[in-house]
Amino acid sequence: MANKCSFILMIALIFLALACTPQQQSEQFSAKANVPEVKEKVVEKIVVEQPKGTPQLNIVSPKDGELIKSSKVIVELKEENFNIVPIGSPVKHGEGHFHAWFDSEKKVTTNKTIAFENIVSGKHTIVAELVNSDHSSLNPKLTKLITINVESDYMPKVEPPQQGISEFTVEADYRDFYPNKMQAKIGDKIKINFKFRDDSIYFAGLDVKGPFADINYKLKGEQPITREFTMKDETKIVSYWPASGVKKADLIVEIEK
Repeated sequence: MANKCSFILMIALIFLALACTPQQQSEQFSAKANVPEVKEKVVEKIVVEQPKGTPQLNIVSPKDGELIKSSKVIVELKEENFNIVPIGSPVKHGEGHFHAWFDSEKKVTTNKTIAFENIVSGKHTIVAELVNSDHSSLNPKLTKLITINVESDYMPKVEPPQQGISEFTVEADYRDFYPNKMQAKIGDKIKINFKFRDDSIYFAGLDVKGPFADINYKLKGEQPITREFTMKDETKIVSYWPASGVKKADLIVEIEK
């Protein structure tokens, strides 16, 4: 009799367990359904690709030796393996901008197309350089140089000289002065505006000595540099290479007859 009662009690417990299971599962499912879904936030990262390989620079236009029949010359540059960034940006490897010269006129820009205006007829030099954001040269320095010829109808306005004053503009490089001779009268006040051809000057710059305070020009320095003196006799002005003191060229101011 005891065995029969135990059997009946066990059957009742199993039945009760089976009856409770679906409800528990339903409650668990309902609880999960009420939990809000958490979506993973995706943060977009902007990556500036660093240039690969050695930086390259070319003057696309005009071509070396080309004849330009205009007083306006458009220079087109092309760089490779180098990022052009706004001037004044933090210094980073492989980033910077352009320096460009038309003779002694210099422009600092991020534009690949550069206009130079009021160009007179004659032979001219164009130099371009890729530089770092702080205007320093790359290592190694990267420049391109070409020469062109211009046929232009532009004539610069010449101010009439004041009585007793003779003013000249002279360009200089490590080979010569341009022009290297001029004339003035005894007693005249001589004013010379010196311009320096950076593409044809050694890295140390150029010294100029005459009857005035010495000029110690540093490559790509501010110019023109003006000096004045009174004409007393035929005058010689001499340029030297600072690194060695070697004489480079003479500029002669002759007595006008």
